[in-house]
Amino acid sequence: MKQILLIAFVALLMSCQQKRDTYLITGNLTNIPDSSIINLYIDYGDMGKRIATDTIINGYFEFSDSLVKQPSKMNLRMKDWQNFYGQCDLWVEHEKITINGDGKFLATWQVVSNIKEQIVLNKFVEATKAMDSTIDSLSIARIKSINNREIASEMMHEIDSLYKRKQNIEYDLIKENPNSRTALNKLYYKIKFDKSTPKEEVRKIYNRIDEEYKNTLHAQGILTCLEDRKAPEIGDNMIDFVAHDTDGKNHSLSEYKGKYLLLDFWSMGCGPCMMAMPETKKLDSLNRDQLCIIGLNMASSEETWKDVSIKKNISWVNLSDGKSTFSGISSVYDITAFPTYILIDPEGKIIDKWMGYSKGLLEQKLKKHIKDLNV
Repeated sequence: MKQILLIAFVALLMSCQQKRDTYLITGNLTNIPDSSIINLYIDYGDMGKRIATDTIINGYFEFSDSLVKQPSKMNLRMKDWQNFYGQCDLWVEHEKITINGDGKFLATWQVVSNIKEQIVLNKFVEATKAMDSTIDSLSIARIKSINNREIASEMMHEIDSLYKRKQNIEYDLIKENPNSRTALNKLYYKIKFDKSTPKEEVRKIYNRIDEEYKNTLHAQGILTCLEDRKAPEIGDNMIDFVAHDTDGKNHSLSEYKGKYLLLDFWSMGCGPCMMAMPETKKLDSLNRDQLCIIGLNMASSEETWKDVSIKKNISWVNLSDGKSTFSGISSVYDITAFPTYILIDPEGKIIDKWMGYSKGLLEQKLKKHIKDLNV
């Protein structure tokens, strides 16, 4: 009896030791020069954020930390884009993950782990590995031939052709089993950017998705692409929505009605959006009696949005619905680029819409409609 208890205790101890409270990503690479810099990015679905950097020595690198969300999508990228290309995608949990790679094309590196999503992703990687190698090789050659427009254009055409063939291979794999985050990610980009994709066929695939996946941003994005929704144009009434501020409190667009409303669709990865903020702040502070500027952040990462809001000292109304460009507010108003501005009059009618920013543009645009604008 004592021997049985001892065996059970040892088995329990080994089980506890195997369970990690951090992830561990290690590299086993060949044909990579020593002192090459490798970066680890977390992928939020709509943007990436560098979270760690290491130096490769004898083919080895290491990343380790804890996660708030499991699994999390990440990718590896090299700092030297002249001699390396692409990225190595991986799903991360509090597990040990090994990266086996040979050479400078990161999309062909192999990720070894027991993570369910990674096992699915590896099937896609293996199916297009040769194609990815060719795409990355052509991409490096194109960068080096960028001054020869004719050659660079021919290479770009070949790369686009290969991408389409790759998407078709991936599409066949998705149809076999759509129930993974990897499959939904790829299906979303297929229907979003390949307008020849049959919507009814995609709808049938969507209907086979398990409930646990239907709340993901990519699944919601697929459903949005399947809808025949008409966005409001200049002259139409605004469409109401609900979004939350950085404290988590919900606000509807209609509660600000009665002033001119300037909807400012922006994202952290958008340079012009950041450039516009000083002018936005000035116009907001001088015109609050007649103008309400409503920033609508399009990033899915709440943490990053809140950090930038503090750093930039955003003083105007600052909202998000957390759905990025996949669904929600951005799809209601058909937002395709950042920054996008929509101006609404006090009665709730859309009177102007434009994209992009240059110095003085906001003032110029608003003056056309608000005669006593303070500048």
